[in-house]
Amino acid sequence: MRLPGILFFLGSFLLLLGERILGGEDPLRYGLSGAGLLVVLAGMGAAVGKMNAAAPDQRPAHRQSLVFGALGLASFAVYALSLDVIVDAIGFADDEAEARYRVVIGALWPILWSAAALGLLAVERALAESPTLVMPARVREAGVGGLGAALAIAMLFPLNYLGAELNKRWDFGYFRTARPGTSTKAVVDGLEEPVDVYLFFPTASDVTDELKTYFGELENTRFRVHYVDHALEPELSKDLQVRDNGTIVFSRGEGEDRQLQKVNIGKDFDSAKRKLRKLDEEVRDGLFRAVREKRTVYFTVGHGEMFWDSDTDQERKIANLKKILTGLNFKVKELGLAEGLANAVPEDATAVVVAAPTSALDEAELTALNSYRAKGGSLLLLLEPGAADLSALLQPIGMAFDGSVTLASDTNFLPRTRGPADRGNIITNKYLTHPSVTTLSRNSREAIEVFLGAGALIEEGAVAPGAKRTVTTRSLAEVWGDKDGDYSFDADAEKRQAWTLAMAASGPVADAPPVEEGKTAPEYRVVVVADSTWASDVAMVPERLPANYQAAIDIFAWLAEDDAMAGTVNSEEDVKIEHSKEGQGWIFYGTAFITPLSLLGLGMARIVLRRKKGGSR
Repeated sequence: MRLPGILFFLGSFLLLLGERILGGEDPLRYGLSGAGLLVVLAGMGAAVGKMNAAAPDQRPAHRQSLVFGALGLASFAVYALSLDVIVDAIGFADDEAEARYRVVIGALWPILWSAAALGLLAVERALAESPTLVMPARVREAGVGGLGAALAIAMLFPLNYLGAELNKRWDFGYFRTARPGTSTKAVVDGLEEPVDVYLFFPTASDVTDELKTYFGELENTRFRVHYVDHALEPELSKDLQVRDNGTIVFSRGEGEDRQLQKVNIGKDFDSAKRKLRKLDEEVRDGLFRAVREKRTVYFTVGHGEMFWDSDTDQERKIANLKKILTGLNFKVKELGLAEGLANAVPEDATAVVVAAPTSALDEAELTALNSYRAKGGSLLLLLEPGAADLSALLQPIGMAFDGSVTLASDTNFLPRTRGPADRGNIITNKYLTHPSVTTLSRNSREAIEVFLGAGALIEEGAVAPGAKRTVTTRSLAEVWGDKDGDYSFDADAEKRQAWTLAMAASGPVADAPPVEEGKTAPEYRVVVVADSTWASDVAMVPERLPANYQAAIDIFAWLAEDDAMAGTVNSEEDVKIEHSKEGQGWIFYGTAFITPLSLLGLGMARIVLRRKKGGSR
């Protein structure tokens, strides 16, 4: 390659280091970027010199090198339009326009640079092969070929953008076992008495190797792991009531007080793969059953509430929510007039859920729920536009609900029917600081919660002394309250803003006895969600909408005052390689530019060597 080409690629590399690897306000960034630009200009100067020194009939061939160099400079100019100082100076009217501008510029400058780089590479190679007798037609053909290759590669840019926007991923890995999540680690770290874990698997087994990796991260003095072959330990197998290999046993206590919980995994790899992919969930649930006493969550019934029955409409069915609670070692029971709700909430209630009743609760039932809450009870209220009025439960904790509007968005929503009503399926990742959204707020970039027809929660009135009222989840700013049901924004009557989607309330217990030193005073706890469909089987799908699933876990962890319950539970799909920002930059640009260019250079070197060998013969 001639000097103009060498200087162009050297300058481009320096610009890459300065702008895309370093970035920010680092002084070295400006030094490298400025040096890179000067080197590219020097390369163009060298190209001009070689063109002027050539014979008149050969100058058009040399001019092509200059044209591709100028195209490279144009790509740098387009890149400059994406800098924050330029974008701020333009002053876009809204975030959507700015985002589209950045996408266009972000796709345009790499395409221009690729066209310049490959075209220049082909032209410089043709000129270098025949420096004395330049053939303009051959040089022009080489330039067109390089440009065609660049445009073909440019097709990957829109595909990459669409894949990122639609959140499509393809994992060609063969198999991975889930790793311990934060929830499981919290349970193990918080053990008050030892738990023995017996893994009944053959010693020479692929499943045993997978389990060793997982349990090796959890094992400690209170969480003791034993690897046992059923055939070699018949007495222990009988004592633990295990009939064959393929079982994990959690044992707590001794004698008559011993608690045993078993999780069946499968004794060979083929039968165990499905369970290994979600091993963390299986272990966490087994641990809860072994170390936690069963607690009860009541769901009010008799007023058209959401229910888990198989015949219930999917948007009113909460079978998945019930499954989550039973996995966390809760008993789930109905609570209505027949169960005594008109008199009082049962004393064994850990929490009571009122899931969007369609007909009004009796005054006696509302009084019983308020009395239960005031004495330190926990409530989860799921509201819905058009559902029964629950203001009698909201007003004492300083809240109100506007069910006359349905929140909608025309930019960020979940398409289900491909019709206008899809705009009511809003999404959000705007979480505030509160224990009931701890996991979501820590992972807000990935944790996208879905609300399929929400109303608006409102802070109304003052709260009692010592009580707290906290907004936990808000909508995105472009959401409006649709008043007429057409899912079309009316600027004259409707307003875009960040609406409150969920709130939490807590407060002191009435007539509570004095608290002993070092202990926490008892309090009531309430979580209110402005959309009942948020908890339905349509939205509570951990594989497809993990944020809703995680939100439910964290909410019940806070209501039950069980911090160890909160946190993430990993599955095989959750395992990912984590890199620092700098590492991600080097990996991306290495795979996108450095590695392909290195391979291209090796290929060209091989061709040159082969030609030299052919000439020597």
